[in-house]
Amino acid sequence: MKNFTYTRKMVLVMVSAVLSLLMITTAHAGKIVLSNDEWNLSDYGFTVNPINDPVTYASNVAGWFTGGGAGRFLAYSGNFGLTGNSLASAMTSAGNTWIVSMADPFTLATLLGYDGVFLAGNPVDNHVLIDYVIAGGNVYLAGGTGYGGAAAEAAQWNTFLNAFGLGFGSFYNGVGGNISISSPHPIFANVDHLYQNNGNDTLDIIASDPRAQVLLSLNGHGLYAVYDSGPVAAPEPATFLLIGAGLAGAGFLRKMIKMIKK
Repeated sequence: MKNFTYTRKMVLVMVSAVLSLLMITTAHAGKIVLSNDEWNLSDYGFTVNPINDPVTYASNVAGWFTGGGAGRFLAYSGNFGLTGNSLASAMTSAGNTWIVSMADPFTLATLLGYDGVFLAGNPVDNHVLIDYVIAGGNVYLAGGTGYGGAAAEAAQWNTFLNAFGLGFGSFYNGVGGNISISSPHPIFANVDHLYQNNGNDTLDIIASDPRAQVLLSLNGHGLYAVYDSGPVAAPEPATFLLIGAGLAGAGFLRKMIKMIKK
């Protein structure tokens, strides 16, 4: 009986180790774009920008989320910054599927049907967002909407953002106008200016973590930030061998258990 108990424990340990190795390859696979304000992608933001930089910006964000190529995106918001015809045209003209709707329940199952979700104003379950990014999903989040005031707006998103080293400031920053863009990040390729009107500062709360960073600031106010987990690590050949050996060993030990029972 003692041998049976020991053998069973060994099987559980080996199976647990194999599952842990598999989980390591999928953790933190998604991306986040954090905008301090929602006016940049509103119809007015498109109109007031003389060289249509918002078109390029929207296309760049979509391409960064998908790694290149067209994607399927959901704007889960009733905020004017994400529901305008100009943004819809920019996204679909780039070959993307663009759906503006809050009809479906805000669940992980819903979000996994999309390459990215765009949010502004309307609060959602932060824990669902965390799970979505960990599962490989991408999130665009705009602040400065006035929903509940600056402090409440920051608080409604910071559980999600803090999990990935980002945050919203609890005061509106007073930054407005066509703001000059100077950043080498891919989301700003060929983008010179974007309009905005009084947003929540974007924050990098863990300076030592390179995955989260503020890309653009003005007078000490963070305007745009990103979280990029980087490419998902593929197991090395030796890891595959270890996984295979673990599974084979688990099978062998399972046979031993049956023999001991007899």
